[in-house]
Amino acid sequence: MQTATYVALSRQSVLGRSMDVIANNLANMSTTGFKSEAPLFQEYLQPGPVKGQTISYVRDAGVVRDARSGELSSTGNPLDIGIDGDGYFQVNTADGPRYTRNGRFQIDSGRNLVTAQGNQVLDPTGRPITIPQGATSISIGADGSIATETGPIGKIGLTSFANQQDLVAAGNGLYATSATPIPDTVSTIHQGFLEASNVQPIIAMTQMLDIQRSYTSAQSIIDGEDNRLRNAIDKLSKSA
Repeated sequence: MQTATYVALSRQSVLGRSMDVIANNLANMSTTGFKSEAPLFQEYLQPGPVKGQTISYVRDAGVVRDARSGELSSTGNPLDIGIDGDGYFQVNTADGPRYTRNGRFQIDSGRNLVTAQGNQVLDPTGRPITIPQGATSISIGADGSIATETGPIGKIGLTSFANQQDLVAAGNGLYATSATPIPDTVSTIHQGFLEASNVQPIIAMTQMLDIQRSYTSAQSIIDGEDNRLRNAIDKLSKSA
């Protein structure tokens, strides 16, 4: 197999990975708080067939998350909470603390504020937030302070990170990280709102079309190289 074919296959591998990432973005365009991702690649050099020559390939180095906030949409549900800023809610899961931008909350049988998956939403000290029995009116301030008709009951904690790329997607809109969270006093909370994903579907679909065309072009190079080798072998066999 010749160098041109190897390079074209490397290109197709990159394009296939890019298509997978964009398809995942589109699949989550309606997921609350979802952040779109873009593939990250690195150049990989190998010695070429001629002395002093190098051949450039590409390898997958992961993904980069677009940390920009999605649009806040009004729902009218007092337990829906949107974040304006870079903060994350901290929740308690069976696998330890996780972080999320999905503020679609509810109250469980123990009167704790939880996510749709039943994970407890934590206050700034890492404790669960309990809504008093019989409370019918819940108000949440811009700083996360929670009160009912009986008075203040607690505060929703927000955290941020020096580098949001340290967060690793853990499913169900959750992120895991070994980085130390920083208390977030800058972001604000909006009660009765949810954050939409920041996926831009028109741009994503345009990118998919460009990838498809590039993939076809790379395949043409592979097919052309294969035909060239076949013709060369055929001519050599006839002249032997």
